[in-house]
Amino acid sequence: MDRRAFLMASTASLGGMAFPSIVGAAKGRKKPAKSTILFFLCGGSSHVDMWDMKPEAPMEYRGPFRPIKTTAPDIDICEHLPMTAKQGKHLAIVRSVTDFGRATGDHHAGYYYNLTGNVPDITFRTQGNNRRPYSTDAPYMG
Repeated sequence: MDRRAFLMASTASLGGMAFPSIVGAAKGRKKPAKSTILFFLCGGSSHVDMWDMKPEAPMEYRGPFRPIKTTAPDIDICEHLPMTAKQGKHLAIVRSVTDFGRATGDHHAGYYYNLTGNVPDITFRTQGNNRRPYSTDAPYMG
């Protein structure tokens, strides 16, 4: 057996012996959740049709789909999301929109704000869709 094969076999056997105790220790402690799933539907379905339905609104404002109940009280979502509706008590649905008086009419500025938490600067208004990322831009998810 050459040196490389010996080291690989030794390491594998030592790791194998420690594995049950590592798994057992991990099962004993419960950590708080540190993850979030973000549904950022760029170019996806309209939020009014899926998440913020307005069934009582006039025909020209509401979408074509029907609302269904979720497991959260008083929260309805689109009929096309039945499995998501079953998880309703775990959802945090954000149904508010604001521009802080800096309306640009540009979706990219909204993406930037939603994904970084930073209010877009004036270049989003002056350059619009032609704006390229700057090295000073905040990092974002995506």
